[in-house]
Amino acid sequence: MPADYTLAAQLLADTLPGVTPAAFHGLLVGQICSGVVQPDPDDVSELLTHELLPVVRKFADGLVSEANDKLGGLEYSFQPLLPDDEIALSRRVHELGLWCGHFTMGFAAGYLRPESDLSSEAREILRDFSQLSSLSEEESQVDEQDEENYMELVEYVRMAAITLYQQLVGMRTSREDEETPPRPTMH
Repeated sequence: MPADYTLAAQLLADTLPGVTPAAFHGLLVGQICSGVVQPDPDDVSELLTHELLPVVRKFADGLVSEANDKLGGLEYSFQPLLPDDEIALSRRVHELGLWCGHFTMGFAAGYLRPESDLSSEAREILRDFSQLSSLSEEESQVDEQDEENYMELVEYVRMAAITLYQQLVGMRTSREDEETPPRPTMH
């Protein structure tokens, strides 16, 4: 069951002041996409400069499990944890920026290979996420086109995360499969 942004916000407000669900989710997904399929709660705690209480560790475990399932699934059903459509567009845009910025932080902390191992597509995605991290909450008139642009950005971020996961985590898994000789079939 996907995490509810509002409930997650209440949990994090009480335990990780200043960390939104989008930022928390982005950090975890960034770590996962870097190849750290199960982020260490102590590393996450260090990156956020806050201790993770047991309830937050359990919440993180659920987010990580769901993200791994969705990112690696054939349905392409992964979704970044962002506020619902009822929230003001300016706030949703800001949260998308936080998600991307924390994704980049998590990815950088978890990726241990040379940058040259990244495909040009992966490097472009990370540059885009870095640029998107500067999105702010500018109050302005919002029209239908702005809403469509936001939805397109979210779709890009969603598919870009899936692409990174498939290239880096999927690549590692397929290499392991190639290096492991097939086991004899028992009849």
